[in-house]
Amino acid sequence: MSDIRLLGLGGTISMRETSGGAVPFADAAALAERVDGFGGAEDIALVGGSEVDFAVLERLVARLSELVAQGVGGVVVTTGTDSIEEVSAWLAYRGSWPVPVVVTGSMVTGARPDTDGTANLTDALTVASSGADIDPVVVFAGRVWAAREVLKVSGLARDAFDAPGRGALGIVGGGEVAWFRKLSRGAAHGAPTATIRPVPIVVAGLDDDGALLTFAGSRHPAVVVAANGAGNLPPRQAAAAQRLIEDGTVVVITTRAPDARVAPRYGYPGGVATLAAAGAYLAPGLTPHRARLLVTLGLAQGVDADGLRGLIDSEAEAL
Repeated sequence: MSDIRLLGLGGTISMRETSGGAVPFADAAALAERVDGFGGAEDIALVGGSEVDFAVLERLVARLSELVAQGVGGVVVTTGTDSIEEVSAWLAYRGSWPVPVVVTGSMVTGARPDTDGTANLTDALTVASSGADIDPVVVFAGRVWAAREVLKVSGLARDAFDAPGRGALGIVGGGEVAWFRKLSRGAAHGAPTATIRPVPIVVAGLDDDGALLTFAGSRHPAVVVAANGAGNLPPRQAAAAQRLIEDGTVVVITTRAPDARVAPRYGYPGGVATLAAAGAYLAPGLTPHRARLLVTLGLAQGVDADGLRGLIDSEAEAL
């Protein structure tokens, strides 16, 4: 087996249960001892999934780059399931890695004897050892998911991930991977060149008055909207979006729908075609959180509005 390294961020796989709730306690080295085959393990962080921030992500990217330069055969990253979508997508957007990069975790705390963490870690090691020419993936509950597609669909079930409208890339078990499909490698978008300032996501809701969107847009150069259906907004929220666009704020339209599909089909006030005509950027195929990552990265690279549109379009075309 080639040299496969484990990088830990924490998460449920590293946790034990206490009277006050589950907390991290097991470092990456302790996790690696459960499975034969890792050539080394180290911690980037030891936190809950919702505690991961961009500083942690950039430390992860930096260490991953060092390990790849040293010639490792693959890397497994453990993290909390709350942020697997964003951790794995950030890795895909930040670099074109020449070795398999696999993200995993667990839904049952790692200290429990019935944890799913050991099986997920074993499967992740199998994929990382496969030598497959792939973008970063998430391995969970015996399935392999593309980092650019995966979505957490349950906060409690062990089989917590899916890629609605797309499906898994393959299945893994017993030391073997069976691929259903292979995606072409997506583009890597490079490194931040300035401070990362995350943009907000504002969610559409029935009869929203647009006040929250107005506030968010007044404080940030761009805002991502998780709209209804194909990208539609209630009239007052849509009016707020149009005012922001007129004032120079970039408004990116995604959808609350799990398959992430938006299209300019509706022309009524607040309809997605009306918003697009007013200058909103549509992000078909991108979940709100992935669109947020791309826009945040672009702004940290100093790109202008056209550059942000180019980032979104490059990912949307690939999906």
